[in-house]
Order: sequence, then structure tokens, then C-alpha cells
Amino acid sequence: MYSLRQSLTRVVALGTLALAACQDATQSPTAPVVPQAPQAARSPQAQARLEAIFQNASPEVMALPGTVFADNDEVAGKVVFGVENANAMNGVRQAMARRGVDESDYAIEVTAPIVSMQAKQTLRSEFDSKVGGIQIHFTRYLCTLGFNATSGTQRSFITNSHCTGTQGGVENTVYYQPTSSTGEVIATEVADPLYVKGGSCPKGKKCRHSDASRAAYSAGVNSTLGAIARTTAANNPSLDVAGSFSITSADHGTKSFPIGTPVNKVGRTTGWTRGVVTRTCVHTGVQGSTVYLYCQTFVSDPGGATVVGSGDSGSGTFGDPSGGGVKLLGILWGGFSDGKTFIFSPLASIEDELGPLTVH
Repeated sequence: MYSLRQSLTRVVALGTLALAACQDATQSPTAPVVPQAPQAARSPQAQARLEAIFQNASPEVMALPGTVFADNDEVAGKVVFGVENANAMNGVRQAMARRGVDESDYAIEVTAPIVSMQAKQTLRSEFDSKVGGIQIHFTRYLCTLGFNATSGTQRSFITNSHCTGTQGGVENTVYYQPTSSTGEVIATEVADPLYVKGGSCPKGKKCRHSDASRAAYSAGVNSTLGAIARTTAANNPSLDVAGSFSITSADHGTKSFPIGTPVNKVGRTTGWTRGVVTRTCVHTGVQGSTVYLYCQTFVSDPGGATVVGSGDSGSGTFGDPSGGGVKLLGILWGGFSDGKTFIFSPLASIEDELGPLTVH
């Protein structure tokens, strides 16, 4: 098993230098070839006629399914229509025939659809109002903001204890969203209980019941209580944000979930993934550390989908959407190295250690 924070690496984009081939000095330079426009394009009368066809026919043609563009092409001396596929051509021809336009006065081209180049918002984008499921940055690492919560009157978010500067104990870790390049500290760590030794804790280990910490939002930083970003579908690779889940209830009492219970999560690396409980109330060690966690929950997809990856640490876990909302269950902190199983701490255990939380 392994914890799932991700190291932040600076990526430098290297431009490509294009070099023009030099012409042999013994060759005579040649003048550029200028394409000659058809006679129709050079005739003012013909251009006026084509412009009239363009203005009159374009509204009807562009209302047809599959049409992409209409252009009075002065060089070609034709009105040119772009369509998405050959099936759309007949509709254009029929519309032009109804208007008495000769086929020699227009052309139809199959072309790719035109799409907006506006950047999509992803789980790794900057969010004006912070919600669960989005990328956060601390020290040199990336994690996921699990879910927003109010502790007393303090606006906060919950993420993992190992998503702090030091796992266990408060050292005032500061957080950025999505990275420190924004220059804005969005929150500061305020609660992260120390891990304890002795008693039921195995020799050489340090123990807790949850891998959870709480950070208080900075004044002026907006957050939305009860919201977790939603991507396009469960268990697909998309990180594109397509809305949000609304937390309408929370399981404050369960520590041992029945086998087969559906569990979802949204994380900055693998997005929205879903599986079912395969092991419940498992005492769990963590590879490469002395951390030992009591009564954790294992979740896998029966179809074998990848459900977790490095950087998903801190993701809030919740039940299947029902009645317009979801029930909050806990917080993801780790998984098996093949990405097929994630592990989460129950909300009941988180509140045992961090105190009561208002989450919706």
C-alpha cells in the first residue's frame, strides 16, 4: 500500500527551432507565384451577383443540420458552404435549387466541425469558490481537497494528515489552489492530532484512527459547504468538471461498512471513481512508514477499473447519488500500488479525532 500525495515537479517547455533550408547560391532566384483569380471573381457584376446569392441563400442553408460555414469566396468565384459530412450535401443542393441558383455558382465542402477553444475547467484548475475534489498544493506536494466543513464557526476543509508538512501534529502548513503559482494562501493547517504509541498499537508503530487533518480558510477565500466537484462519469479518465455533487447527509456513526456498499470519490488524479466495499474495519499499515491506522475501509471496482492514483490523497468518499444528493462517508488516504483498490477513513473516526464537523 502507499500514500497518495504527489510531488509537484516544475515542467519546462522547450520550444522547437525551425530552420529554413538555404538555397544554393548558384541558382537564380525565382519570383513567387501569385494565383490568379477566376474571371468571375474579377468582374464587379459577377461579384455583386454572388454577393446577392450569398446574402439571400445563407440564412436558409445555415439553418440546415450539419452545416458549418457559408462564404462568398472571391478567389474561387463561388459561394462555398462547409458541411460536417456528405449526408448534409443534399439538403444544401435542394435549398439552392429552390432559390434557382445554378450549381456552377456554389460549391460544397466537407469540413471538420468548428468548436470553441475556451479552456475547460478541470479538477486541477483554479476555483473561485473552493469545493471538494480539487487540487491543492502544500510544501512540495499535491493532494486533493476532501470536503469543506465548519468546526464551531471556523470555515475549513478536511484533507489527509499526510498532506501536511509533518504527518501528525500542527505545524501550520499553508495550502494553495491549485498551486503556489497563484501566490494566494487559501488555508492554514489548524488540527492534526499526534500519532500515539503503546497500548494496542503494534510495537514500532505509531497509531491513529484516521488519516485526517483540518485547515482553516483564509479570510476572503470563498468556499462552498456541501459541494464536491463532479466530472463527466464514474471510472472514466476525464478530469473535466461537469457540475457538482451536493452533500445532503453524512454518516457520523458507521466505522464498519457492510461488504458491497457502493463508495465513490473524486480526486485530482483519477477523477470520479466508484467501487464497492471489499474489506471493512481493517487495521492497516503503510509502506515505508511506521504509521498504523485502525478500522479502515477497502474499496474496489468489481470490473477491475483503476480507482485511485498518486495525488488522490484527501479525496472525500461518498455513497451513490440519490434524491439529488450524496451521503458523505469519509476520506481517502491510500490504496494498493496497482490502483485497483482505495482505502478510506470513516467520517466517524475523523470526528473522533478532529471533533464534530458540519459538512452540509
